[in-house]
Amino acid sequence: MNIAQNLKRLRIDKGLTQNELAERIGVTGQAVGKWERDECYPDITLLPGLANFFGVTTDELLGMSEIKNKLWGVHARANALQIEGKYHEAAAVYDEALQTFPADSGLTMGRANTLAMAGEGIGNAIAVCERRLQEALDDHARSGVVTVLCFLYKATGQADKAEALARRRPHARDSRELLLPCFLVLEERAAYVRKCLPGILTDICDVIDGVAHTTEEQLRRTILGRYDAPVSAVEAVRKIEAFLAAEDCNGWRSV
Repeated sequence: MNIAQNLKRLRIDKGLTQNELAERIGVTGQAVGKWERDECYPDITLLPGLANFFGVTTDELLGMSEIKNKLWGVHARANALQIEGKYHEAAAVYDEALQTFPADSGLTMGRANTLAMAGEGIGNAIAVCERRLQEALDDHARSGVVTVLCFLYKATGQADKAEALARRRPHARDSRELLLPCFLVLEERAAYVRKCLPGILTDICDVIDGVAHTTEEQLRRTILGRYDAPVSAVEAVRKIEAFLAAEDCNGWRSV
């Protein structure tokens, strides 16, 4: 936390000495000095009063925005390595960050999922994801954890659990790729659809053909949120039309 730096900056901005601040909040000047030297933290009961005195939120006082930016930077660096297939290097990025933020469950899950993409520690990744779902997550984070967990269950032969989770997922109309374009201006909508549509069509073709990607490849696509488009749009449309026109599976396979 950056509370030491923040306290000193806020105190100086108000033109107060350490003793003057101490008098205002009912502590000793020595206590304020220790806080600003980062030798100890204010008692948690003092934080709301301190924040109110300086006219900031407790998150701002604690430096939570700086912490969040650091954590986003960790995930961004790890993500870049994952895209290159450098999973162990990405795990090392998480290991380094966990030395500073050992209780951060997002970092723990990121590390576990990174190794799962490398085909390692899938059982541990399941346990981490299950614990993560017990936390108060926003809709986006919860959706991501559940989707990853589906493939992790499948990888360990727990198809019943994977199916149960999948059946509770929202239908396609609720997906970002189909919902967001409805609210973008024309130019942005066209660019967004062109970016996503080839990958979506390829994924649909994979479902039709029953393409069996490896667990690691499924996790890579899911965790990194990347669409691959090896099937051309023309070929994808032809394949989808043929599938819908076929009366049965045998008829489709003969097309």
